[in-house]
Amino acid sequence: MNRKKTKTNMRTTKKHNCGLLLLAGLLTGLTSATYAQQQEMPPAQVQVALAEQRMMAPVIDVNGTVISLNDSRIAAEVEGKLTSIVQVGTPVRKDDVLATIDGRLLEIAHRRAVSALKRLQADMTFREQDVARFEDLASRDNASKSRLEEVISQRDMIAQEVEDAKALVDQTQGDLERASIRAPFTGTVVARLANIGEYLNIGSEVVRFVDTENVEIVLPAPLAITQYLIAGAEVSVLSANGSHSLPIRTVVPVGDAVSRMVEVRLKASGAHWPIGTPVKVSLPKSAPVDSVAVPRDAVVLKSGRSYLFKVGADDKAEQVTADILSTVGLWVALRRGVEAGDRIVIRGAERLQPGQAVVVQEQAR
Repeated sequence: MNRKKTKTNMRTTKKHNCGLLLLAGLLTGLTSATYAQQQEMPPAQVQVALAEQRMMAPVIDVNGTVISLNDSRIAAEVEGKLTSIVQVGTPVRKDDVLATIDGRLLEIAHRRAVSALKRLQADMTFREQDVARFEDLASRDNASKSRLEEVISQRDMIAQEVEDAKALVDQTQGDLERASIRAPFTGTVVARLANIGEYLNIGSEVVRFVDTENVEIVLPAPLAITQYLIAGAEVSVLSANGSHSLPIRTVVPVGDAVSRMVEVRLKASGAHWPIGTPVKVSLPKSAPVDSVAVPRDAVVLKSGRSYLFKVGADDKAEQVTADILSTVGLWVALRRGVEAGDRIVIRGAERLQPGQAVVVQEQAR
């Protein structure tokens, strides 16, 4: 009985071993097939740029805001009832009408000023003739000198009244024109600060009017780094509409005693910047150092890792960890892993695998 059991167990063990060998063979075949499939992966189409030796500085990121150079609260310059006002969001050209004030009383005042001027001008004509007549009489000793001086004085006083009346005509004419409140620059109505039918006094605010074309970026910067902030130097600006390289316009040379910050302003031309847009600005925090730099588009951020690919002489992709030293504008300085002149993938890196063959489409300029 024991011999029969032993033979049976031996046969079972052999069958089990054969099954394991067969499974191992299948797995080996699958692994080989998978490896062969990876080896047969077609070359990837990529674009490359050359790594460069550049002077780059470590940076500090600060938050900034897009502001308008002309953000005004337009006020009434004459008294009266508001009769019209443009709607919020309306774009208005310079010198176009923003609002109007009832000008009927202003028109009456202007007509009265014109009438008074004409009356004085008529009186002036009479005074001129009177002086001429007394000058003729005095020349023939038919009038006293004192009488001549009297009529001349009266004429001169009327002349001054005429000048005063002319000034009043100009003033009332100006008031009549200012009843139409006009845009001092091209911009957009942001808010209505008065409504139709309200009586406005001189200085009453009517609209908030903002220039949306002439803008700047304002940001605080630590006092400690002001020596590295030079007017005209370009810095990297990141916003919802992309990355930009913008020049520093000025660094206000007065710091806040509490925050130890100074105000920095950047020129923001060349792109559409809605007023109030938040941005992140990279400012240099030390002197620039000579570094190997690659275009910012070369860096791939994936699963919490930063890496890039360089193309070797065999036209195969080599993955390199992006050990970033600093970012300035559209360039990234690296501590190690890349040499100046290396071909760096800037398009098509997202799907590349280490060791994969590549076909360079064109050299980026």
